[in-house]
Amino acid sequence: MNVDRIFAELLGQIVISGDEIATRNSVTKRYCNQMATFTSTPLISVRKIAWKNAIREFEWFLSGSNNINDLHPSVRPWWQPWADDSGLIANNYSIQFCDFAGHHSRINQIEALKDGIKNHPNSRRNIITTWNTADMLHPTTPITNCHNSLTQAFVKPDNSLHLTTYQRSSDMVLGVPHNFIQMWAFLQYLASSTGREVGSLTWIGGDCHIYESHLDMVEKIRTADLSEIKTPNLIYTPTSDQFKADDFLLDMPYTPLINEKLVMIV
Repeated sequence: MNVDRIFAELLGQIVISGDEIATRNSVTKRYCNQMATFTSTPLISVRKIAWKNAIREFEWFLSGSNNINDLHPSVRPWWQPWADDSGLIANNYSIQFCDFAGHHSRINQIEALKDGIKNHPNSRRNIITTWNTADMLHPTTPITNCHNSLTQAFVKPDNSLHLTTYQRSSDMVLGVPHNFIQMWAFLQYLASSTGREVGSLTWIGGDCHIYESHLDMVEKIRTADLSEIKTPNLIYTPTSDQFKADDFLLDMPYTPLINEKLVMIV
């Protein structure tokens, strides 16, 4: 099924069957435990998303930096609210990915995952997580990580690589479309780095919510004519062994149906 139809159905399920919840920053409609599987590029085209900036953000995550001054200038405002005066963010995605604190040692989870996919493809331990309870519940941590709460890799006998990722908190209208394309880019990077073929991405959302201020956009998405939308494919051409946003391009122009911007809820 087309990614935009999947997206519209996920939103519809929340609107129709979700509960109205008062949270710390807004009233939301919430529906728990949604799932979607993609076998081709999950780029939302019914509304415009900043797909390249999303991949730039993921490049920062995989760089190991926890300073927003190392972010691409167009992405830096996304993280400004949580940074201190020097640009530092304690225990962000980069730290959890690349310098995860364990009982015995600190570990680069990304390198460990690549090694597992390449050399131990049938292992059930090819897992990464951004949820470090000691860090995430510490009072000095300004923001707790939402996506990649748990991501597991599977290699099938046909040499295809498949990712299943659990996202504990899912801002369905603004955030999740960016997370879809980030994870697809990550899947392509992992497959290329380990000699595997791109298989599928399964996304599971825990607390899936729509902010009250985004409900008008949801209605536009649900009533849009999706029949003529064409979804570009994300093409990955690596220039090094590092994840680089500039190594990702689309195979056709990106022409979203709705171009309105949304306000980020912090």
